[in-house]
Amino acid sequence: MPFTPFHIGPALLISGLLGKRINFTAIILSSTVIDIRATYCLFAGCLPLHGPLHTYLGATLFALIISAGVYSIKGIFQRITDTFGLFQEYSIPVILSSSLIGTFSHVFLDSFLYTDIIPFWPLNSNPFLALVSSSLVYNACSLSFLIAIGIYLCVYLVKKIPAKN
Repeated sequence: MPFTPFHIGPALLISGLLGKRINFTAIILSSTVIDIRATYCLFAGCLPLHGPLHTYLGATLFALIISAGVYSIKGIFQRITDTFGLFQEYSIPVILSSSLIGTFSHVFLDSFLYTDIIPFWPLNSNPFLALVSSSLVYNACSLSFLIAIGIYLCVYLVKKIPAKN
């Protein structure tokens, strides 16, 4: 995607729909930070723009790194998410599955758009390229962001309404 933040929409939606079964911090970080090399290459001029992290193998390895990072400073992340009422599970299985979903969704979405992505490397093809239009991918990401915000707003409001006895 031309703007990494587009990936936040699907990650937020998955997180919002699955609640505590997904770690908010891990899925958001893994779905966006995976573009670190692509961002560097955009400014440094290296090619291909999307490299090894935009393969499922690279995404898996990157998810392991993100998971280790999130788990190692989970106390800090937990204080932040608790402050916003996002009470999260910080177990290794939840963090790892969240990181994998984040990185895999990123590779999947970008696979529709870019000729330099080889998602199933070492196989040298991209079966997803141009299967759907780029505008459909961008619109789906934007819509998922709006739906996710609605979900989080509803959850927040429900928590704030006192229960009647």
